[in-house]
Amino acid sequence: ERRFEETFGLGRKGFPPPQRRFAQAALSELLGGVGYFHGRSLVQSPLQEHPAPGPEATLFTAVPSRSFFPRGFLWDEGFHQLLLARWDPALSREVIAHWLDLMNAEGWIPREQILGEEARAK
Repeated sequence: ERRFEETFGLGRKGFPPPQRRFAQAALSELLGGVGYFHGRSLVQSPLQEHPAPGPEATLFTAVPSRSFFPRGFLWDEGFHQLLLARWDPALSREVIAHWLDLMNAEGWIPREQILGEEARAK
């Protein structure tokens, strides 16, 4: 609670205790949704009729729901990092570095990363 207040200052800003507890729960849920994924994405190419497995990759990312969406979404990650970067800058840099490692030779990062069988099953 002390670190949360030092980081976000909700008490100083006049937020009542129920709203501060809600904010703490939201941060906790975000941190609990950070996961490590490994595997191959299926990649569609104009040179192939059907999607083909891409290279093996890893991704350390926050996900909207580990049980329903066990994969990374680049758009969502930007919003996750607005909060995570303030709470733990080093952890945020690690997540962003994993996304940047997924950049292909043309400079493109696929917006959704479905790595491995578990993620593909959902």
